[in-house]
Amino acid sequence: MKNDKDLNFFKNFLDLVPEPLIIVEKNNLKIFFVNLEFQIQFGKSQSKLKDISVELIFSKSSFLISNLKRLKEKVGMFLIKEATLFKNYSYEVRCIIPDNINKYMLMIFKKIEDQRKINENSQYTIFDETFSILSHEINNPLSSIKMASQLITKSKNYDKELIDIISSETERVSKIFNSLSFVNSKIDLLKGKDENIHEIIRYSIFRLKKLDKSLKIHENFDPSLPLVNVDKNAMIQVFDNLLLNSTEALEKNSSSYIRITTKFLFGQSIKIPNLMDNFKKNFLQIVIEDNGKGIAKNDLEKVFVPFYSKKKNGTGVGLFLVKKIINYHSGEIFIESDNDCTKVYIKLPL
Repeated sequence: MKNDKDLNFFKNFLDLVPEPLIIVEKNNLKIFFVNLEFQIQFGKSQSKLKDISVELIFSKSSFLISNLKRLKEKVGMFLIKEATLFKNYSYEVRCIIPDNINKYMLMIFKKIEDQRKINENSQYTIFDETFSILSHEINNPLSSIKMASQLITKSKNYDKELIDIISSETERVSKIFNSLSFVNSKIDLLKGKDENIHEIIRYSIFRLKKLDKSLKIHENFDPSLPLVNVDKNAMIQVFDNLLLNSTEALEKNSSSYIRITTKFLFGQSIKIPNLMDNFKKNFLQIVIEDNGKGIAKNDLEKVFVPFYSKKKNGTGVGLFLVKKIINYHSGEIFIESDNDCTKVYIKLPL
């Protein structure tokens, strides 16, 4: 593919794409082609960039480079989040490696324009790095404490009640940090499959009803919904957490209910220059509603903050993980609540 004919082939239609993109050789990460938008945003021409390694172009973004090196042996579509590349702008970088031409990697750069999202991403970056350090630093002494408590039980005189407290509490702390590591990586390897979202939701409902058969859960599903590309296990964790929260909020009387609604949302039309037809991005929406005690207005802004919980035995980890998983699917989640009704809205791109 290294000839002028191939280069012109790429140039003719990739220059029409309104987002910066480059094609690199996967093995050495050398640039083969950059489109016009990339040249404009990053201020470098095709002639000056060709055959130069992206490690030189983005030398200050070790996060991006390290993740690109991880993709060398892979095939598929991948999304690298929160890469700060140019003039302190944050980008999402979508990497595509086709299985029939896996010598090359296509990289599409999307600038994160929303300052609130930038701040949110920065906040989660800090949390990720903090949890990574804490998980390592805390799990090691916890293991020592567990071992010491086990050795004490071999002696003749010890307080069994106190030893049980030590064991259970160290196990509880360990579980908290292990659950955080579930989505601790900032690279989203989009290796999910096309799934029926109703099957995933019903699986979580089935598991919940095993704990409480008296629950009233109403399904208001749109049977015409298309499949959605998601990580099934991750989405099961999302619905497990949300449904359990709804269950715990209920008063457990004859009028208590949980309602789950799904629908198709038509997205905004996007006009691509020089093309006749508009591009339209659509979404799948899930709404989980309950008539429990609700969430106070002052708490709504904090529900996704890690370790923030008003529950007596809550860890404040569940909703944080839920938001992280939805974010990694390029989706959105928000909550509305009053004294009579709480609704969780999830949007997943189709």
